[in-house]
This record gives sequence, C-alpha cells and structure tokens, in this order.
Amino acid sequence: MVKALNLPGIVLALLLAAGPAAAAEFLDISQSAGVADDGLGKGIAFADINNDGLVDFYVSNKGGANKLYRNQGNGSFVDITADAGAGIDHPGFTMGSVFGDYDNDGLIDLYLATGGQYEIEANRLFRNLGNGTFVDVTDKAGVGLKAFTYSASFVDYDNDGDLDLYCANYGVGAKNVLYRNNGDGTFTDVTDIAGVGDPSWSWMGVWADVNNDRLPDLYVVNGRYPAGEPNRLYLNNGNGTFSDVSQKSGTADPHWGLGAAFADVDNDGDLDLFVSNYVGPNGLYLNDGNGVFNNASQGLRGAHEGWGKGPTFGDIDHDGDLDLYEGDCKLANQLYLGDGRGGFDNIADRQPQLKCETVRTKGTAFADIDNDGDLDLYVINWGAPNKLYENDQNDRNWLKVKLTGTRSNRDAYGAKAKIFDPATGKLLAMRELRSANGFCAQEPQMLHFGLKGGRSYDLLIEFPSGVDLKLAGIKPGQTLDIVEPAQ
Repeated sequence: MVKALNLPGIVLALLLAAGPAAAAEFLDISQSAGVADDGLGKGIAFADINNDGLVDFYVSNKGGANKLYRNQGNGSFVDITADAGAGIDHPGFTMGSVFGDYDNDGLIDLYLATGGQYEIEANRLFRNLGNGTFVDVTDKAGVGLKAFTYSASFVDYDNDGDLDLYCANYGVGAKNVLYRNNGDGTFTDVTDIAGVGDPSWSWMGVWADVNNDRLPDLYVVNGRYPAGEPNRLYLNNGNGTFSDVSQKSGTADPHWGLGAAFADVDNDGDLDLFVSNYVGPNGLYLNDGNGVFNNASQGLRGAHEGWGKGPTFGDIDHDGDLDLYEGDCKLANQLYLGDGRGGFDNIADRQPQLKCETVRTKGTAFADIDNDGDLDLYVINWGAPNKLYENDQNDRNWLKVKLTGTRSNRDAYGAKAKIFDPATGKLLAMRELRSANGFCAQEPQMLHFGLKGGRSYDLLIEFPSGVDLKLAGIKPGQTLDIVEPAQ
C-alpha cells in the first residue's frame, strides 16, 4: 500500500498515529435512489418482500402516509405503497414496524405498531399474498392491540417453529403484550403466563440469546422524562415463562433509554449490548458468556451524552470487527469503528455527511441494498428527508449467509452463524439473526461478515431447533443460501 500511494515514511507514520483507519466513503444517494421520504419518520424495516434476492424496505411515519419501497436492482427503488394493498400506507401514527413470516408460507408478512393522534389506534397485521400485495388479517389473527405500541418484534420464544409477537407499549397504565402463535393464523395473549408484561414506559423490545442456551431472551428499553426507568432483561426459562434478571445481569440501565442493539463486539462468541439513551450516557455492556454483563462504556471513545436513539451494528470496513452507527435526536449522529476487543472510536468527523447535524434522527439500519457485499446505511429523520448512504468499500472481503428454517421458524430468527479459523479452530466472529433491533428498526434477514480474502474459513450454523450444520472451506466474496437440514 505504501508503494502504491508513494507516501513518505513520516507521512505514513502520522496517518497511523492518528487513530483507526477510516472506512470507505459513504455516498448520499437518497435522491437518485428515490427514497428521500420527508415525512415525520420513525421506523425502518428491511425485508425481501418478493423473494427476488433484493432487499426492500418499509418506512413508518408518525403522521402522514407510510411508504413501501421495492428494490429495482439498479441502485434505485420504486414506491409501491399505492399498489401494495389497502391500509399499507396507514396514514396515522405508526411507530415501529416489523417483518416476519408468521404463517411459514415463504412470504414475509408485516406488522405495524401504532399510536394515535386523538385516540389510540389498533396495531395492524398484513399477510403477504405473494403477488406484490398484502391483505389486512388483523381481526382474524387477534393482534389488533390498542395500547400506543411503540415497537413490535417477531420471535419464536417457545421454539415450536412459528413466530410469536411482542409489543412494547408506552404511556400511563400501559403494559407490554406477548402473543403466542397458535399455528393456525391466530394468536393468543400469554403475557401474564409468561411474566413479561413490563408496566414501564417501553420503547423497544429486543430479543437475543444472552446465555447461549438457544432460547431467545428479551430486553426491554424503558424511560420517561426526566428520571428514566430501569431497563429489564427477561431470561427465557424454556417452559413458556421468563425470569426478570435485570439487576443480577447488570443490564438494568437506569436512564431514559430509547434503543438497544445486541452484537458480539469482542468476537468471543456471546452477545454484548449497547443501550442508546435519550437522557444520560449511553451504555456498552460486555457479556461474560453466561448472561452477566459488565459495564464497558469507557470503551466508547469520543462519545457524548444524551439524545441517543437509533443504534445499528455492522462491519462496514470488512476488517472482521463490528462497527456502530448511532442516530442522535438533537446534535449529530455518530459513527464508531470497532477494534474487535470491545472498544470503539468515533470517526464521524471524517465523514460529516453521516452526521445529519441539527436533524432529529430516529431509526437506522445497515443493509446491502445493491448486493455488492458491503453494508449501506438508511437513516430515518423526523421532518427532514431520510438518507440512504451507499458504502463504497467495494472489495471481496465479505460473506453473507441467508438462512431458511424447516424445523425452526422459516425466517430462522434466533439462529447463529459462527466463523472459525480452520488452522487453529479459533472463533473469529459470530452473528445472530433477529427481527427488530436498535430503535424502531429491522435489519435484513441476512447475516453479514467482513472476512479477509484469499483464504478459506469454517462455518457453523446453530438453528434454534438444536440442529447444527458445519461447512468447511468457505471462501469470502459470496452469499450462501442455507436451508436447515430436516434431521
């Protein structure tokens, strides 16, 4: 690299001393891609709605019409909201939205979490018909909750092969709700039996297997002005019930939280936690492998307190370490490069176009929108145009893994993929597939790794059902489509 750039040694030394290498430039393609929606944005949900291998997305707006965008495969999207079925636009108060194949028919469906301007509106469930349209099946399914739901998430909490649904609710007297999928297109409220009806003012419910027992656990982000409320971690007992382990797990962040994201930031095989706080400092918590977390927030170098909202993790520079983007509701968004040991350096000043300064950012999510192997970024803004940033990394140092469940739920939510060095057997990276994450956001149903090219790796897939699949000699620069073995 030195010869190619023809840099004097002293200049190179100064560059290295300045801190972590900058990621490739992100380019603002919002206008050319046709996705600069300027509504009162809240949420972003990615999914391949027509199974063409391209990721589409849904924008939820708190006031004004929602938007469904279909990926055209040429770097642009088309707004198909008007033709996608009655009610898809839902011009009310929509907060989060989430995709999930609740009926296991191979077509991903859509659930809307709603609030209400004058009175509380019912949440809506839309079934994907496979012809580019959706139909409202809320009443039949029994999930038309009226509770000012801020976000919803699909999860197979009981590992019976179909997706259940959790609603995080906000306001005085609100209680969160867990619906169990009956397997026949209907759901049953099992909140009290399960013990997860958190009565706090909740913003997000994020699922992750924090103790590596293949059972999804639940983290609820709470808060209200001015003092905040402790977040809660509910450990899945495997019998349809959960235990509140917030205090002993070290995850009862006391501030006014808005978003949370799980990821293995130190590459040790367990899921760590980032909490984005609107009032109070953000929190980074490292998992000890048994579901006990240690506060490692000092590892957020260059962070600032307050106004945090929408976090999303991804390896944007393909160095094998997860990076972090965080939407900020008042000052400026942050971009952190991870070091693979639990430390992060804020490099937002190097790419000021990503900061969205003075704009109130809400949900954010990484997604490879052009199938070139690197992670692009969509940012939801309130009362200002949303932003789509194209990642110009453009190398072959990546691997994408698409999973389909058979014994597990078809979306394979809860499955994990692990990358190993075949020479040493050392774990290099781990990813878990889930629905909602961050703040009112959902990443694509695709696991992404940054991997050094020119060599091979071993891959282990752990499905929620207990089925494992091992693949050797995997080369970077490709997308693997893996179906759970029926064994």
